[in-house]
Amino acid sequence: MGKKSKRPTRNKPKGIPAAASPAAAAPRQVITSANDDVATFNQLCDSQDWSGMLELESKMSAMAKTFENDDPGQAVIMNLVLGHAHKVLGREGGIEKASVYFKKAIELAKKAGNNEILTKGVLSLARCYVEMGRAQGAMDLHKSLWDKIGKESMDPDDIVSFAKLLQANSENSHTIEFLEEHLDNIESSWDKRNQCEAYEIIARIYHGKNDFAKSNVYFERQLSIAKEMKDVESESFALHLLGHNYGRMGNYDNAMAYLEQALVIESERGGADGIPVTYTSMGDVLVAQGREKEAILMFQKCAGLVEEGNTSDELKRVFLKLGQAYTTIRAWDDAIASLEKGLSIADSVEDERLANEFKVAAKVYLGKVYLAKFYSTHESLVDIPARNDELIRKALFWSEAAFIYGIDTSVGTLELTCSLDLAQEYHLLGNSGRSHLLLKEYLNATLRLGPSYCQACEETCAKDAIIEKCSVCKVARYCSYGHSIQAWKKGRLCHKVVCPYLQRWRKIKPGKETTTALCDELCNDFFERVVASKAT
Repeated sequence: MGKKSKRPTRNKPKGIPAAASPAAAAPRQVITSANDDVATFNQLCDSQDWSGMLELESKMSAMAKTFENDDPGQAVIMNLVLGHAHKVLGREGGIEKASVYFKKAIELAKKAGNNEILTKGVLSLARCYVEMGRAQGAMDLHKSLWDKIGKESMDPDDIVSFAKLLQANSENSHTIEFLEEHLDNIESSWDKRNQCEAYEIIARIYHGKNDFAKSNVYFERQLSIAKEMKDVESESFALHLLGHNYGRMGNYDNAMAYLEQALVIESERGGADGIPVTYTSMGDVLVAQGREKEAILMFQKCAGLVEEGNTSDELKRVFLKLGQAYTTIRAWDDAIASLEKGLSIADSVEDERLANEFKVAAKVYLGKVYLAKFYSTHESLVDIPARNDELIRKALFWSEAAFIYGIDTSVGTLELTCSLDLAQEYHLLGNSGRSHLLLKEYLNATLRLGPSYCQACEETCAKDAIIEKCSVCKVARYCSYGHSIQAWKKGRLCHKVVCPYLQRWRKIKPGKETTTALCDELCNDFFERVVASKAT
């Protein structure tokens, strides 16, 4: 969402110096031919002809060996460049072979007492470890380097680049740990550009963990520096995420104030991506306040920009949000049209994962819309008046389609998303066996969510970001007080309705044979009291 992180840059290895001071004991003829090979190798290095460099690999490895005792500095550089060549080419087993050369370079740099080259070797090997899934090994390498040369001697560019690599490989906890090790230096001696990037990385990770209070601390720091630097892109990004965070925390006034500032900046700079994203976030804040009609206007502005072709990144969100907002105000046809419109253009999203996530979410919500429309047309469902009702059959079609498509494309866990809808739909069509089974799946899935899942925003949060817990069922948790209030009464099957069933299910401890009768009793009670109750 918003500004994309810059890709970490790789330092181009310097050319290998000619063997000006070879080992005195080395045979003369070896030195002469070696100089020719070194010159060729340097030319290939300058032109970044990695394949050509590896054709000379055996000769350069042998030459590096001859220099290890009397000219270890040259041997270090040879090993570094050979390792880099293997890494860049990405051949099978190349990353492992690169790590061997980098380890040798580190060993020789220590022997030579050259901290600058030692740093290059450690950083190169650490990057290999991250890409090999050994992030802790990479962290240990850095800590050993800090002990050797001191943290203040580390180049901020190298630190930011490595942090981005950790983040790109989803090593978020290690990224936070790594940057927080350098916080004193970041605040006291780094230039503003690197400070801004470091704070943004930390803030984005806490944001992704839904730990909004900590995220805001670092976004505020980024915002202050971005304003000093007159970096309007970074300033807009920080304002936008601060607005999003405050909205999730229930501080709606602050949320809208930040988002309005971001919108002004994006409008002035013509941000083709930033403007629709900001409209969507403003709509989210309005929805959280129960102002769906105003939210719809914001979502429509975003949708208009999406349809004009300015951006496709917001497709995943905006048509779904329009469908949800229209459903809340019972504008069923508009809700269905929005969701179907989103589905019709989902294939235009280049990112297949995002497209698949949207398709599943849209199909799930189409099922919800038809189900809600059915309930709204009947005063009472005690006698299940229309088992062949077209609306229920459409609801079942879309819920099943979402479930099957989600499994086929490995999108998310659908036990919670679809099971409760499918349970109602099968019940209304007279299939009690299937409806009971799906209700049990829903209850089991809810109990398995664990202490970090907010049942209002349906996202996993940082453990210390979950601040509300239902005191009755002791199952439902929320990342803010506002979300707990929202979930308590919002919707036909709000938490107020489901809470006693979660409480009973938790105490039953399903799975034991002796509890079968209790499970069936709970399911019967649910469908008789809740599903068959007066439509709201």
